[in-house]
Amino acid sequence: MKTDYKKELNPKQYEAVINPPGPLLVFAGAGSGKTRVLTYRIAYMIDYFGIDPREILAVTFTNKAAGEMRERMRQILGMAYLPVMLLTFHSFGARILRETYGVIGYRKNFSIYDESESLMVLKRIIAEENMERGDLTPKAAKYLIGRAKDDMLDPDAVEAKATSPRMRDLALIYRKYQQRLLELNAFDFDDLIYFPVIVFDSHPNILNRYRSRFPHLLIDEYQDTSNSQYRLVQHLAGEHKSITAVGDDDQSIYGWRGANIKNILKFEKDFPGTKVIKLERNYRSTQNILSAASGLIANNDNRKKKALWTDIGSGGKVKVMECSDEQSEALTIIDRIVQHRKGEGLRFSDFVILYRTNAQSRALEEGLRTSGIPYVIIGGVRFYERKEIRDILAYLRVLVNPDDDVSTRRIINTPKRGIGDTTVERLFAFAQKNRINMLTGCFLAAEGKIPGIATSKIIPFTEIIKKLSAIRENGEPLSSFVDKVIDISGYRASLSSTSDPEDEARLENIEELVVGVTTFEYRNPGATLEDFLEEVSLLTDVDRWDPNADAITLMTLHSAKGLEFPVVFIAGLEDGLLPLIRSGEGEDLGQLEEERRLMYVGMTRAKKHLYLTYSRYRKRYNSPTFSIPSRFLKEIPKDTLDFYTDTTKYYSESDKARRSGKYGLEDIRQGSFPIGAEVYHNRFGYGIVLSTEGSGDNEMVTVSFNRIGRKKLMIKFANLLPADK
Repeated sequence: MKTDYKKELNPKQYEAVINPPGPLLVFAGAGSGKTRVLTYRIAYMIDYFGIDPREILAVTFTNKAAGEMRERMRQILGMAYLPVMLLTFHSFGARILRETYGVIGYRKNFSIYDESESLMVLKRIIAEENMERGDLTPKAAKYLIGRAKDDMLDPDAVEAKATSPRMRDLALIYRKYQQRLLELNAFDFDDLIYFPVIVFDSHPNILNRYRSRFPHLLIDEYQDTSNSQYRLVQHLAGEHKSITAVGDDDQSIYGWRGANIKNILKFEKDFPGTKVIKLERNYRSTQNILSAASGLIANNDNRKKKALWTDIGSGGKVKVMECSDEQSEALTIIDRIVQHRKGEGLRFSDFVILYRTNAQSRALEEGLRTSGIPYVIIGGVRFYERKEIRDILAYLRVLVNPDDDVSTRRIINTPKRGIGDTTVERLFAFAQKNRINMLTGCFLAAEGKIPGIATSKIIPFTEIIKKLSAIRENGEPLSSFVDKVIDISGYRASLSSTSDPEDEARLENIEELVVGVTTFEYRNPGATLEDFLEEVSLLTDVDRWDPNADAITLMTLHSAKGLEFPVVFIAGLEDGLLPLIRSGEGEDLGQLEEERRLMYVGMTRAKKHLYLTYSRYRKRYNSPTFSIPSRFLKEIPKDTLDFYTDTTKYYSESDKARRSGKYGLEDIRQGSFPIGAEVYHNRFGYGIVLSTEGSGDNEMVTVSFNRIGRKKLMIKFANLLPADK
């Protein structure tokens, strides 16, 4: 029985879903069911237009969203397997390069470098060119090269446009960087769009093949497409013009990384005859929240007008809270969290604290930690960025791509096997001189063919690579193979042989990696090691975030895109912070409008309660600085706001109780140790109780230890003591 689409959708959503194949632009206001429309449209195209699922390409901006959409489509269509190409822009670019690498001079099984690996390559190039003292740091060079790639400028074009010594230096670094990446058989993140466009530009036969394969194109978050992504879309949709673009110009917040709001605003010119539909009914927020956010964003000129409405009800007003300093701001937020939990029975996971810059999280973390409230930071050290995880991934990359010298350098003496920096540099110099990769150099050194390098030091490493290569060639299952890499490399033994609690935590992390690989295998039957490494390289913070973990979420406003929470706090509503106008930059209308859109995105994450906080003083550059309330507060309609003042004085005696975190949180749950209790463990040291569960012999406690982070312990065996004993 087919799905009753008309019953499942509101009139505007239904109009968008059933529109015949052709150019369609859907302006989807915040919380209006954008993903729902995209999902149902794909299902409808298959169900009623009879389109082969294999001819549909749908592009989202996170792997998480792609997975959720695919599962929902299967339910709508009642299909166990759905061969729709549904993935992110960069994942699609990687797919193109897996099929066309040869035409741009690359080899099979290339690596995809993340930010830190790209910076390592640039750092070495800048050192080789004696440019360390210039203002082109590796990070600055990486950013400028990324923007050049986004504008489809090669090193020659950058050099031709250079009007200063700095830009001429950049052209040189850019050229060397691309040459080095080619030698390493590696692409950086920007290359995953840049090179597919080059392939399509220069090889019409390949472009026509992809156009024939995917005559129907659907793009999510179109307002966040960059210039290079726009070029890719134009190539694919230029002939068939069956393209659906869904997005919201009011939520374009990634201009700093290349997004161009003009792409969605000029869509109708790019595709004459476009059908335009606005989704303005909001299913997320109360009317007061929507009216406040709409009043703010109406101050932007560069936008299409929309009027968001809801039938959820008016709800309470948006609360604006003035605090004395950032510590009081954190504690004021915690006060409100405790009140809502007790008054409405909410979970910690129902709350999010948003801020403009990562530096703001310190005071917020300190307050939560002191109060014994569990929290998770999105945008902190990601799982796959931990040293021990990167080490194991480096082994896997070398086994897939022997040309990956960056990974070879990482693992040659990891765990330590007596190979010093001098030996590594000699190996690198020999490899460079003889135009071979470092791994080949290691095998030659093991045979005694490189003067000055002792074979006894290198042979253990090359034997490990030989064993692992043989196991991989014999078709070992993926999770089992990763487990053997951890064993045979000596990594597990090196961590197990110490009494350092941090090594125990690292050991738990690499065991978690094996669990992750097992899960990947289950989700992707028949997937290869290359597939796993590609997915890992393209993961975002939000892809790994578990919304079911009962903890307060802390994240930047940029990370909050696409999420929703019953209670939202936006901290730091001060000029110079939100909007973030850096000293000496001057006023830029485009930048100010993007900051306003960012604020709008944050406000529209709230379902029921929205708090806006600011401080009279904030410690910046290590000294208290007087703050001016954000100009955005004046742009929000006054009838949607309630104003509160935290009467706590700056560093006052009356603030001691609040600053010590005594909130009565012990009433949240009783057990051997109340939440917020300071405890001591004879191995792990001092920590704070975050949560308890179970009772009697089965009682468990989660503790955040100062040295090693979180540990889950069974009270019966932990020998945990109050910290003051």
